Amino acid sequence: MALYQRFLELVEEANPAGDVYVITDNLSSHSSVSSRTWLEDHPRIKHAFIPVGACWLNLQEGWWHLP
Repeated sequence: MALYQRFLELVEEANPAGDVYVITDNLSSHSSVSSRTWLEDHPRIKHAFIPVGACWLNLQEGWWHLP
């Protein structure tokens, strides 16, 4: 089992009732076939991706950008 899927299990266990909304970037471990299959088996976990390049919409990112 992937580390990300284990993380989702811990989140699910910590929140036994209701839906759990997870918002992630487009990292390959978040969108891999095994993660998508795992998410299909756990319908309480609602998964959403931020748009590619959305980090540049965050004004704080400019502070961390190296010249």
